[in-house]
Amino acid sequence: MTTIGPDRTGERRRALIPVVAVLGLVAVLAVVLFAVTRPAKVWDPATPEGVVQTYVTAVLAGDTVAAADLLAPGSPCAATDLDRVYLSSDTRVDLVGSTVQGTQAQVRVRVGVDPGPDPLGGNGEERTFRLTRTTSGWRIDGIPWPLYECTGRLT
Repeated sequence: MTTIGPDRTGERRRALIPVVAVLGLVAVLAVVLFAVTRPAKVWDPATPEGVVQTYVTAVLAGDTVAAADLLAPGSPCAATDLDRVYLSSDTRVDLVGSTVQGTQAQVRVRVGVDPGPDPLGGNGEERTFRLTRTTSGWRIDGIPWPLYECTGRLT
């Protein structure tokens, strides 16, 4: 078999490189947009994850009384401890995972500052909430995020 004219296979392949690059960029952009714009899951408030979600939502909204109501009886913390907390309006809390063993549970979250226009940026750290099942449902034990110490004083 004879070929008439020059072999243009290499030229065609080189012409496809920009097309493939653009398609790859569009795919990455679609994944990033989906990750940034997807709505947050709403957890059942009767579950450990739901209690932590309700607590975090109350803390971020400045409703310290509602947040303190989710603390376990005998907690060293009170609403007045939460009143002293400053949080950036860009604070973001994402569920990492949870484990339940009988009447005890742990819920791990990642706390960070929303990266703004850079969805791959930002910073954060992992925190663990410890919960106990009480007659009132799941309640948060210990000194939970965003607190580091508690006086428990009501005044």
